Formats: sequence, C-alpha cells, structure tokens
Amino acid sequence: MDTVFKYIDENYQNLKNNKLKIAELGIGFYFNNAQKLKDSGFDVIVVDINKNAVLDAKNNGLNAFYDDLFEPNFEIYKNVGLIYSFRPPRDLQPFILKIAKKLNCDLIIKALSGEEPIEELKLINCQGKPIYVWKGD
Repeated sequence: MDTVFKYIDENYQNLKNNKLKIAELGIGFYFNNAQKLKDSGFDVIVVDINKNAVLDAKNNGLNAFYDDLFEPNFEIYKNVGLIYSFRPPRDLQPFILKIAKKLNCDLIIKALSGEEPIEELKLINCQGKPIYVWKGD
C-alpha cells in the first residue's frame, strides 16, 4: 500500500497548496495510507458504506463519511482533487470513475492482484508495482 502513498506524495503536492482534499473510497478497516497522507499535510477524507468502518475511522482521527458509491452524496466530495481506492471490485470501479469524472479530479486505483481493472484506467508502473490512473482535466 505504501506505493500509492509514495505516488501521491510525489505527484500531488499541489493539492496542499490549493486546499484540495484527497478522498479514499472504500476505506474499510485499513487506515494506514489515509493516516500517512493526513500526517504529511494532506486534507484527507475517507468514505465507506460500512457504518462500523466509518465509526472506526473517526475513532482513529480521520474525517470519515458514510456513502453509497452507487448513489453518491456529492456534498461529501466538495473540494476533492484526487480520489484513490484499494482493491475495489471491478464492478464498483465504473461508479468510482463516474464520481471522479463528475468532480473532474484524478483517480488512482490499486487493483486486486491478478484482476484486470476497467479499460478507461491507464497502467502506471510505480516502484515495480502496478497502479491504475485516470486523469481529470
């Protein structure tokens, strides 16, 4: 997971200066990357449909929200400049991309090992590990 953190830290410093947020979609119960981004100065929000995961994230000091990515509440995503997600199921990826397109922000997906992500995402080799990106305008 540190690959995505390093990629964001190296390529998205402008988000800090422009007061834009980073959103992790489908946080689950793994808060390490969001916490590292927050600790390095990024404004991070985390989102999940599991209310226990949202509560756990809040208890760990993260700005967490409950949301259904099939019917997103776009108020949550105000001022988001980058979305990332770890191992989202392939059938969820088009909905995540739809949110990124609506917000006109970049998207990074770390796909499940051996799973082919949706076609609109571009493969990037990051420290020998594959991540998939979509660039907003």
